[in-house]
Parts: sequence; structure tokens; C-alpha cells
Amino acid sequence: MTKKELEKHNFLTWCRYADANELENAKGKNHEVWERLYGEYANEIEVINRTKQVYESISQHEIGIQKFDLSLKISI
Repeated sequence: MTKKELEKHNFLTWCRYADANELENAKGKNHEVWERLYGEYANEIEVINRTKQVYESISQHEIGIQKFDLSLKISI
């Protein structure tokens, strides 16, 4: 793995698991580096963001279904 590939992998992995506060802090503290990396990998970051939204939506929906099923079992 080249240095460039490693940098890309590390940055995208960090973007995948960072929360909103961590992203904002990184943008403020390392503005030049953030702009360079974001510019290079904007398409991949958009995919990550969309995937996060889908996972959050699915997980919230499944929790609601699980609670509903549990309540039905208790009431029976």
C-alpha cells in the first residue's frame, strides 16, 4: 500500500466513524489539510454520509419494531 493509498484509507475510515463534533473540530483545526483531503475524496465522503443516514434510519425503525413485538408478547 502506497503512502497515498494509506492516507486515503485512514481519512475515509475516520470520516466513517467520526461524529459531527469531531468533523467540525477537524475542519477548524486543520483547515488546509481538511480542504485538500475533502477535495480529493468528496465522492467517497458523500457515499459514506448517505450510508450513515440509511443505517440510522434502518436501526431506528428496527428498534421500534422490536419494542412493539416485545410489548405484544408481554400483553399476551
